[in-house]
Order: sequence, then structure tokens, then C-alpha cells
Amino acid sequence: MSSVEGIPKSEPVVLLVEDDVFVRFTTSEMLREEGFVVVEAVNAAEALALISTGLEVDIVLSDVRMPGEIDGVALTAKIKTIEPLLPVALVSTHLPPDVKHEADAFLAKPFRVAELLELVRSLVGTEWLSKRSSLAAS
Repeated sequence: MSSVEGIPKSEPVVLLVEDDVFVRFTTSEMLREEGFVVVEAVNAAEALALISTGLEVDIVLSDVRMPGEIDGVALTAKIKTIEPLLPVALVSTHLPPDVKHEADAFLAKPFRVAELLELVRSLVGTEWLSKRSSLAAS
């Protein structure tokens, strides 16, 4: 898992990319209460800057519509170029069915806490980590 200084390796690190301060705060608190370490970014540019500095994360949760030149779909594509095995989940009120994306999952807003936690656990749990390890080895 993560090797960020000061963060134990056993705690998954979530990079939450959300421009709405209320949604970002409540989502990060939900995750922290369940033991996840949460790093927050207000837009795609900030998320990419964090990743480029070497921040190791276990999952990226990103809104689709954000201010700036890069939306969540384009952010996902950039992340998959840099870190192809890093799980990315898009979280938004709506993702048109014709929008092609490389995200590993989509969660519709508004969501229940249980739905969010189930999604994150499924993408950072042992089954997913085993899959990532086998893909990285091939």
C-alpha cells in the first residue's frame, strides 16, 4: 500500500478530487471515520500535481464536472497513462452512457455512506490488490 511519510502502510490512501467544498468535506469525513487516509484536491490540476510529486495513493475518487481545463474523465485518462493499475472511480450526479472513460467504477451522487465504502473497499481490498500485483508482474 502507501509509503507516504507518517502514514502507516496498512491504511489505504484515498485521493479525493472534488471542487464542491461541502461534498469534499463530508466525503472525506466518511472515509476517515472508516480508517482511510484522505488527501484532498480541489481540481484535476491539483490532483495531477500531487501524483507527480510522488504521493502514493491506493485509489482516486474524482468528480466528473470540475472547474479548469481537465474534467474527471480526462483526469482518469491521464492517471491511467501515469499509473495504469491505480484504481480510479468517478463520482458524479450523472455520467452520460455515451461518455467513454477509463475509470474502474462509477458512483452516482447522491450516494449512501455504505455505497461509498463498499466501492472503495472493493477497489483497494485484497482481491483487487492481488489482481493489480498479477497484472504488474505480467
